Amino acid sequence: MTARQQDTGTQDPDKGRQGKALMRRIARGRAFARFNLVVERLAPGLVWPACALALYLSCSWLGLFHAVPFALRIVLLLLLVGGFFAGFWPLRRFKIPTRAEAERRLERENGLAHQAVSVAGDRPARETPEALALWHAHQRRMAEKLGSLDPGHARADFSAVDPYGLRAVPALLLFVAFLYSGATGSGRLADAFLPPAEESETALALRFDAWISPPPYTRQAPVYLQADGVDQVENIPEGSVLTVRLSGEGADAPISFQPDNADAPQAPNEAEESAMMRGARFTLSSSGLLEAAGRQWMIGVVPDELPVIAFKGRPRAAANGALELEYTLTDDYGVTAARAEIAPSGGVDADATPLYPPPEFPLNMPSRSSADHSAFTSRNLTEHPLSGKPVTITLVAEDAAGHVARSAPLDMVLPARNFYNLLAGSVAEQRQIFALDTRAMPEALQYSAAITLRPEETIPDLTQFLLIKSAQTRMLLAHDEESYLDTAEYLWEIATGIEDGALSDAERRLREAQDALSEALRDGASDAEIARLMEELRQAMQEYLSEMAERMQPSEMQPGDQQALRQRDLDNLLNQLENLARSGDRAAAQQLLSELQRMMNNIQPPSSMAQQGGQQNSEMREQIDKLGELIQEQQRLMNETFELDQQLRDREQWGDPPPRQDGEQSQGGERQRSPQEMTAEELREALRQLQEQQQALSEQLGEMQEKLSELGMPPAEGFGRAGEAMDGAAESLGEGEGQGALEGQGNALEALRQGAQQMMNSMMAQGQGQQGQQGPNGQTGWGSQAGRDPLGRNQGTDGLDFGDDVQVPDEFTVERAREILDAIRERLNEDAPLPSEPPYLERLLEPDAGN
Repeated sequence: MTARQQDTGTQDPDKGRQGKALMRRIARGRAFARFNLVVERLAPGLVWPACALALYLSCSWLGLFHAVPFALRIVLLLLLVGGFFAGFWPLRRFKIPTRAEAERRLERENGLAHQAVSVAGDRPARETPEALALWHAHQRRMAEKLGSLDPGHARADFSAVDPYGLRAVPALLLFVAFLYSGATGSGRLADAFLPPAEESETALALRFDAWISPPPYTRQAPVYLQADGVDQVENIPEGSVLTVRLSGEGADAPISFQPDNADAPQAPNEAEESAMMRGARFTLSSSGLLEAAGRQWMIGVVPDELPVIAFKGRPRAAANGALELEYTLTDDYGVTAARAEIAPSGGVDADATPLYPPPEFPLNMPSRSSADHSAFTSRNLTEHPLSGKPVTITLVAEDAAGHVARSAPLDMVLPARNFYNLLAGSVAEQRQIFALDTRAMPEALQYSAAITLRPEETIPDLTQFLLIKSAQTRMLLAHDEESYLDTAEYLWEIATGIEDGALSDAERRLREAQDALSEALRDGASDAEIARLMEELRQAMQEYLSEMAERMQPSEMQPGDQQALRQRDLDNLLNQLENLARSGDRAAAQQLLSELQRMMNNIQPPSSMAQQGGQQNSEMREQIDKLGELIQEQQRLMNETFELDQQLRDREQWGDPPPRQDGEQSQGGERQRSPQEMTAEELREALRQLQEQQQALSEQLGEMQEKLSELGMPPAEGFGRAGEAMDGAAESLGEGEGQGALEGQGNALEALRQGAQQMMNSMMAQGQGQQGQQGPNGQTGWGSQAGRDPLGRNQGTDGLDFGDDVQVPDEFTVERAREILDAIRERLNEDAPLPSEPPYLERLLEPDAGN
């Protein structure tokens, strides 16, 4: 074997295969590198031809060639064609990259030195054994550096041919033209090559489109006007919108609408005009003549009538004092809102400042089954100060067009709550006095002071006495609207608490639940919201009936009462109400709810007079007496502290009084000196001596709290604050600070009154109220109502009796209505074949679609 053979290694097959693989890898990388070089040299020269082509496409898609005259089109086309071919001029210097250039590019991309790529295929100048051995060793070292060759990416340099980046303008224009053409189909690529004869044939014929859109509340379909059809259109609702559009050749023709009751044409609400289209939109308020495209149409407009609302019989009061109104309500397209305006009448002082605005009384809409369009609304206004006063009631109705109608006013005395307990009625009267005119607060205070003048005779219940005394304090401290309102609400709670106890709270919750459900039905609430409000109404009704039943004596039950009020009747009524609401018949549900309110308003609660003879727990009574004595003692101590502090301030400003020369001693020794005779130091000492009394009151309060806790009463926050205030006042008295002590004593007194109120509320919640007895005229809590049971039904009726005005759908009707609604919703979720179908289906699902 020669040295040449050993150096070349031809005997090693593996090395031969590795060498061939390396050469293939180098050849592949060289080819990609040469391609990148071709792209980098060719792309800058193709910029301007591509820009000319993009401008041609943009002009075609935007319809420019179609719109401009033929001569201008030819000039524009020649410029684009010339620019396209002129853009190839820089390519005259284009050269195909050589093998060596591709290898140098490949070496630069991979960071190879010493021409590592070309070494693999080169040969030494002298092929001696020593030179070949050295050359092969050099090749092996270079091959180890090659690895995987990355040809890189083409990076064309456009700065030489387009230093300002103008090529972005045709690119952006091409993008906009493509989107515009795809949406409107405005232009074609062949428009630039159309001859002049064909261009004249592309003129569009005149197109006439006109339609009348009635207002949505009329639920009428649009009316289309035909260019070659009838020339008269009748029965168009007032407020409809007339839309006219002309397009094509002759679209510049005038469009006008001349009302019959006007001397000049009506100005359009909206107008649009372009080279090939003219449009106008008019709101029709009266009949008139439409002129467009050389034709005329007579359009007859039907005026929107005013709604009509009137009383149907005189308003009446329910058993619980709720105001019941029955009325008739009609309109050509339906009333959107109705209410009763209640205003005071008689000798009303013009300078009076009432605390509450006039009561709100929204009215229910008539049901579709009502033959005379009558409706009924019941609402409890006994809490408003105007109850029991002369008022004027006017019914107001408003339709969707904004027309407002009013009924003839009716004068009556607004129904008020009957207070069988004289003390409760007196408290309610005090509230009414200053609520109707805040300037009359002194008069209300005189009334309140009168009933507490001899409390042992007029107020046998100490809790009620404490509440009334705390109300007097609030009345004295009231100074703004918020404090006046707070005082009025507090007095009403006292009055209803004395009269009915916890039953009044249950009745309020029931009324609030009924009002919330009624408002949700009017506003078209969702099924989930209706279900939630129905559950709240069930709970409130159950609590009210349970509270009423607990307060009744067995002797008060008349024969048949236990069977007259059956739970299944109420359950059936509530289930029927919920089914009507969920099936979409909100008007029938509203009417049924009104009947339910009427029945519940006519339930006679057990009279408050029947609750005065019960016995209270002796230990609880003892603690209540102690609380009253504690409040009185705290008030006395506060008065004494105030007198000493005032005298001390006088001494600090004017000095000590001169000593008395006569009568200094009494027959029995030294007499007790009054604060007016004491010096400043003596007054401070007198204040310090009051510390023990204040501390003793604080200890008594703590003992009373422990006793109440043992009796099962929950802790009252007011008593806790009172104890802290008492301790602070005692500390100030020990330092001789009268002002600080007065502030603490005042806070303690107010906290004691609040604690007394909290204790009363707790007693009410725990059923501490007394048992009842018969009311006036021997009427019991469940007393009959002119031959009717507590729900207002005729005696002996099996189930619920709604009278002649309420048509309750049967189960089949409700189920059928629900199936129809489900079918409409399913159709709405599908792809509609016509664009007008989804809005029509959505209108069918509206709560008032059937009215």
